Amino acid sequence: MASNGFDLIIVGSGPAGITAAIYGQRLGMSAVLFGDTPGGNSYMIESLENYPGFMGGVPGAQWGVSAFAQAQAEGTACPMSLVDRLYHDGKSFVAVDKNGEQYLAHAAIMACGLVPNTAGIPPIDKKGVYFCSLCDGPLFRGKNATLAVIGGGNMAGQQCLTLSKVAGKVVLVYRGAKLAMEAVMRRAIEKLDNIEIHLSARVTAYRGGEALDGLVVTTGEGAEKEIDADGVFVAIGWNPNAQMLDIGVDTTEEGYLKTNGKLMTSFPGLFAAGDIRDTDIRQVVTACADGARAATYALEYIEGVRR
Repeated sequence: MASNGFDLIIVGSGPAGITAAIYGQRLGMSAVLFGDTPGGNSYMIESLENYPGFMGGVPGAQWGVSAFAQAQAEGTACPMSLVDRLYHDGKSFVAVDKNGEQYLAHAAIMACGLVPNTAGIPPIDKKGVYFCSLCDGPLFRGKNATLAVIGGGNMAGQQCLTLSKVAGKVVLVYRGAKLAMEAVMRRAIEKLDNIEIHLSARVTAYRGGEALDGLVVTTGEGAEKEIDADGVFVAIGWNPNAQMLDIGVDTTEEGYLKTNGKLMTSFPGLFAAGDIRDTDIRQVVTACADGARAATYALEYIEGVRR
């Protein structure tokens, strides 16, 4: 193909995208991998302990950088930019990145994962609202800070455990009547003296000027109270990161991309891998498997079109 022309466009530099790039290159295709963070959201994992080969775990950021370097070593083109728009011009898939550069390919893989959900919480209009305890929690080390976590699932539980190591106090605020996280995580949280839990409570406002200094919370009975906090970490789930896709495809009600047995979407030549796909398990190891399969079937599709 022409300059900036490839066999395969891969949107997303997380586990699925990186593995797709490695397999795509090793299968003889030329691949371009988009994403500005090596490893994608894996950098949020403090210790990746359920991935084979790493007894005792490995920091997600370390795993992501190593895997990304492996994709580069295989010859993958890595512009280190995000895709602004992915469309099909009738002949090729076209990715336009945030710099306005265009890239063409015979096939494409959507492997761009998820983005934090902010539904049901006040608009983020102050400094001090975060989404990653591993990334931003260390900002409060040694300050005897009070940090709040919004949510009640496994993500919120992990945020609490991570923040409890750097904060003087962690306040968990959840709208449900009981925590939705796994029992082992709940028990770990309940054992810690510096974690305080507020159930049937909904955050209705952030207190403070330009920077946050607390939360306004409404209880299930309608009472309003204020909670002091030096920072708040939002952990209420994730949404499919597909806003750059300008191609009509079948999705679930939540926006996850539907695929067939070969991980191809309803649009020929467009595949999906990892967390953005309609799947029942979202783990690093399953995302990697998706990436390998999507690249393999992308080659099958390309060879079929060329015949």
